[in-house]
Amino acid sequence: MPRRWVSMCCSTRLRTSLLFLWLVWALPLSAALPDLWPSKVEPGELKTRLAVPKNLPKELQPAVRFQKVFAAILNGEPLDDWRADLEALTKADPADPVAQGVSDVARVWQARVWMDDMDGVLKKYYQQHVAFPEKLDGLGNSLPETLRADPWGQPWVYSLRAPQGFARQTNQRYQLGPSRYPQLSTLAAALQNRRPPTASWKITAHDVAGTRSLQFTSATTSALIQPGGAVDGCVLLYIGSNWALLAAPDQLFSVPF
Repeated sequence: MPRRWVSMCCSTRLRTSLLFLWLVWALPLSAALPDLWPSKVEPGELKTRLAVPKNLPKELQPAVRFQKVFAAILNGEPLDDWRADLEALTKADPADPVAQGVSDVARVWQARVWMDDMDGVLKKYYQQHVAFPEKLDGLGNSLPETLRADPWGQPWVYSLRAPQGFARQTNQRYQLGPSRYPQLSTLAAALQNRRPPTASWKITAHDVAGTRSLQFTSATTSALIQPGGAVDGCVLLYIGSNWALLAAPDQLFSVPF
């Protein structure tokens, strides 16, 4: 083969390789982004993913900050290590779908933390009266002002329960939860029995009046929504090039389309 032809072949291959590398570098990170928000979460693996720097769109930063707190919670890290960061996430601009969605998910975990705090107050009351109060008002000043409403600013749903087999002893157990989720599991139960959200939709992208929207279709659902809209109890937060970020009640997760 003539030397000039060999040189041209090498040059072509080099240019092709460089072009390929440039395309890989220049392609949007949309294909990799969903790895930050898996529906089935492995705590250690999640923390490793979060340690990898990523050039994320600015609007996704609240979702990344939540995921770091979420990883700390699932890893069983001390409450004092992540409590302040969780509280900061509950304060959001309602006009920002991602920040607002993250805020609502963070409030679910904050509710669980506050439920644990209230459990301590209720148990002290029980030690003195051998019974739980009929209403939370019965706790008086022993209940801190910050715990008198749930994280959404609504009254707690509180009721007494009798132990199984002791129907008359109605003041020996209690049920507590925020108004939005009266049956919300405790922090310990949420960590022991994680139930990842199941997504069985067919998702199709649309352009509605110049705004990107997604059509979610299943055997029981047909909804065309934009970020901030809800489908089957989940809220659409962000639309990527071929994936979307959603919020279930207590976690974020991504789905391809």
